[in-house]
Amino acid sequence: MGITKLLMVIGAHSWMRALACLTVVGSSSLAATAKDEAAAVAPTLACEIRYHFRERLEGAKADAKKFSAPAYEKEALPQSMVAANGAQSRLVQGRVAHLPYLFVIKLGAKSAGTLEVNILDGDGKPLDGYPQTIVHASAGAANPSRREFEIPINDAIRKSVEKTLLKKNQFLTSVSLTIAVDDDFLSRNFPKAR
Repeated sequence: MGITKLLMVIGAHSWMRALACLTVVGSSSLAATAKDEAAAVAPTLACEIRYHFRERLEGAKADAKKFSAPAYEKEALPQSMVAANGAQSRLVQGRVAHLPYLFVIKLGAKSAGTLEVNILDGDGKPLDGYPQTIVHASAGAANPSRREFEIPINDAIRKSVEKTLLKKNQFLTSVSLTIAVDDDFLSRNFPKAR
């Protein structure tokens, strides 16, 4: 039923007409408020660990290449959640099966657009080079929706990953943390970065 028909039915009583108008105006302002709140929600972060490797090519002739092109396997970190300090910041915290580290990634915890990355060992101590903080994380990057961080590993971790994750003749070249921010958030908050 349209608003006009509703007003004609109610038309006999002016107080009912006023109540109907207030209901319509109130519901439209609630919809506008919900839309504003949705625009203020922090972005979604997708974080994954990438295990970069190459493969020895068996049976290659002496003058042929002996290794494959670089490739990677990946493991996802848990989904991001709204951090306790407010709707404009996101937190990813968790572990993956093949590394003995705790990953803590925060976006917007100190200020909008600030990315904080920390990787902790089994004793709770940060790895060399961490924590890292990038102010305006989306500005100035070749791909503003994605950042990559090198993860230092020792020989024991390298051998463990090669044994449990990679196949025969594949060897680990590096491990990285990749963080992706949703494009809707970037276009709303960093229009020049797009």
